[in-house]
Amino acid sequence: MSKWENLLYRLAEVVAGGDGVKIIKCLMDNGSMRDDELALALSLKPNVVRRILYQFAENSIVTVQRFRDEKTGWYYFKWMIQPEQVELYLEDQRRKLLKRLKERLQYEKSHEFYSCPKGCVRLTFEEAVEQNFTCGNCGASLQYEDNKTIVNRLEAKIRELSGEKH
Repeated sequence: MSKWENLLYRLAEVVAGGDGVKIIKCLMDNGSMRDDELALALSLKPNVVRRILYQFAENSIVTVQRFRDEKTGWYYFKWMIQPEQVELYLEDQRRKLLKRLKERLQYEKSHEFYSCPKGCVRLTFEEAVEQNFTCGNCGASLQYEDNKTIVNRLEAKIRELSGEKH
């Protein structure tokens, strides 16, 4: 299995669970398929297959084409994986995560934190002052929290994501 296929299966698992992986595998093996064909091949209910396909379409994993049956005049839809979009989707998700991590890092670096020793709350200095350094849940005295570990983890994750190229 190629790295790309492995990523695709992991993405399907995250988006739709085990049934999603089955659908992706079936589409990989057969190319484009109708939702009723997928349901029959995988012994899944058609509405379950359609729901998962719509989730995949929202996440740019699959695309759909509409066809008209010449005999009946009814429309039917064929679903297929769109590999180029999956890579763009993954890169977009990486960029969004990187942005959120950088924002969180900036927040952590620009605030001093106090927390309840029982783990009820974690507050900025300003919020702790408003509560007289007392936990609003249990009444315990809030204690200064050194957030160097959090900052170091965020910086490491940012370096990791920044160095990755898809």
